[in-house]
Amino acid sequence: MRWRARLAMSSGRRGVLGIAAGSAGGQLLALAAVPLLARLYRPADFGVLAVVAALVLTVGTVAALRFEMAVPLPEREEDARALVRLGLVAAAGTAILASAVVLLVGDRAALWFGQPELARWLWVVPPSAAAMGVVLVLNQFAVRHRRYGAIGRRNLFQSVAVVVTQIVAGVAGLRPGGLALGFGFGQVAAAAVLLRDARRRGATARAGRRPPRLLAVARRYRRFPFLLAPSGLLNVLGTQLPVLLIAYWYGSAVAGWLGLTQRVLAMPAALVASAVAQVYLGEIARIAREQPRSGRRAFLRASRRLALVAGPGALLVVVGAPAAFSLVFGAQWHSSGAYAQALAVFMAAQLVVSPLSQTLVVFERQGLQLAWDAGRVALVAGAVSVVALVGGSPLTAVWTFGVSGALAYGVGWLMSLRVVTAAGRDRGRPRPAPQLVSQG
Repeated sequence: MRWRARLAMSSGRRGVLGIAAGSAGGQLLALAAVPLLARLYRPADFGVLAVVAALVLTVGTVAALRFEMAVPLPEREEDARALVRLGLVAAAGTAILASAVVLLVGDRAALWFGQPELARWLWVVPPSAAAMGVVLVLNQFAVRHRRYGAIGRRNLFQSVAVVVTQIVAGVAGLRPGGLALGFGFGQVAAAAVLLRDARRRGATARAGRRPPRLLAVARRYRRFPFLLAPSGLLNVLGTQLPVLLIAYWYGSAVAGWLGLTQRVLAMPAALVASAVAQVYLGEIARIAREQPRSGRRAFLRASRRLALVAGPGALLVVVGAPAAFSLVFGAQWHSSGAYAQALAVFMAAQLVVSPLSQTLVVFERQGLQLAWDAGRVALVAGAVSVVALVGGSPLTAVWTFGVSGALAYGVGWLMSLRVVTAAGRDRGRPRPAPQLVSQG
């Protein structure tokens, strides 16, 4: 048993390195491009990107109806392929529905944010959100087969596509939507990379396309769209709704300062968190099937590793952000440095907790996940709304966003720890995650 555990640990470490190696180039390129983009575009242009990106992330997170979260779980490969198929169909349906919404209310939505020029760039949202749904589905299929190199390539090509498109659009004077266009094109490029890899692995094989099998798998995993889709929507709203609210109340320039701050802080965090999240999901799913009593140890080990990165990173931001932002990006971005200080602890908590929150999914505690997501949205969005309604400054609103969000993530970590600990104590009853789809 020890040699198996060591082998699994070694595989996990190789997975982290594989994803990190493939992602590092793209993340470094994206970071290097930010000073140039900050001079090609105005803060108001970044405000348009903040709104479009928030909408894409919100819709894209649930575009596949969360079927992607179930892809690593079945023991039968045929069932996993059926889940992939269901997720891709759902993403296509999301694109159609989102296009209809933009057609009906796009102009009015732009006026709500006080950005009339936003109307034509809202059309970036439907295809980008659908592409994001495809990425989520095929990414989990790659995790299932431990094809971490494909995930690394996806991260690289996505970053390259975003940066090149945004720079070309900026040089060509395509403002204010050049940033949003590049963001959307990056989602499409990532989907194309993973689709090519999935075809090699047979994700669209006929065995997973038969209607009886699709229906049986959809019934077996119905809790994912019915519980995890609302939960996923609430989860992403916990971080994106405050951005939309700040854009609504304080205008596009403030939204742009906040958007640049999130972009700079999120890139290095994503390099670590995404790698750990992909590998942790694969390992915790295996543990749930085979060794549930070792789940707590794996959870705490991953927590320590993430905290060793998040803690010093947050301290560095608090100490040096204002001077660094003004020096690197220009005087007009000084406010972004103050916003970075306000969000430092929040970003650290997100880096640690977000990858580990998949524990609730693997052990099929969707109801608990839904309750936490709802509570976080109410806390964070409510706190920001109160500050705006009483006339608080934009910086106060951002501080409120950061502190309330960090507190919510702390509660989420405790919930995941409790679930994985309880699973380890339950010796007599197998966890439901690895069950097979019933034969019809």
